[in-house]
Amino acid sequence: MKLKCLLIVIVMFFCITTVKAEVYYNNENGVSFTKEEYDFITNMFYPGYQNIMNVEDYENIFENDTVNNEIRKKTFESYVSEAARGSLHASASKRITIATSCSSTCLVTVNAIWTATPNVRSYDVIGAYLDGVNLYNTPTTTVANSTGSSRSDEIVEKSNGFGVSIKLLSSGNEMQVSQYFRVTTGGTVYASYQHAKRTITLANSKKYDISRSSYGGVFLFNSGITSYYDAMGGVDISV
Repeated sequence: MKLKCLLIVIVMFFCITTVKAEVYYNNENGVSFTKEEYDFITNMFYPGYQNIMNVEDYENIFENDTVNNEIRKKTFESYVSEAARGSLHASASKRITIATSCSSTCLVTVNAIWTATPNVRSYDVIGAYLDGVNLYNTPTTTVANSTGSSRSDEIVEKSNGFGVSIKLLSSGNEMQVSQYFRVTTGGTVYASYQHAKRTITLANSKKYDISRSSYGGVFLFNSGITSYYDAMGGVDISV
């Protein structure tokens, strides 16, 4: 009996040690990451996105064994013209990337990274035109910088895509606007981030349709609203 108890204690010790060894990082929201999960988030989003994730984010992102699926991420290292559309579109002050990891559904991430400090901090919009695929869940949209982060559920959903209005943080630099969602497979996702050049109300920021022949291949703003936004090009990826 003593030998049996000793063996149980030894097995429990090694199990606990193994679990502890797997935890690579803990954030302040009670989320634990293995090294593999931590690196996955860095690749799909940006370094530091782990810090603003909550438990619901963790469950949504790692659904369907996502961490073991291939990441496809289009990216350019240099700036391109405002009229161009491709894997990454950059202006002198920001860039936008898109990445996906697919199994039975596809996790899609869109990240708008500011390389300068925005002068106007009003309601920007970020969203996607969905060609041949359907939205599988509600998009999660965040803005983060050196002072903190916030989320937005101010969504406009259409039959062919969606957009979310999100107010930039009032202070701080290193602004990063991110969005993730899941879609079915078999088509293309076109994504866009539009920055408000002038202060705009939340209600007016939602006045648009989703269209390929529009800002970033996504946002067709109502008359009178178009001039508020900067017409940055979009990005796309097959899923």
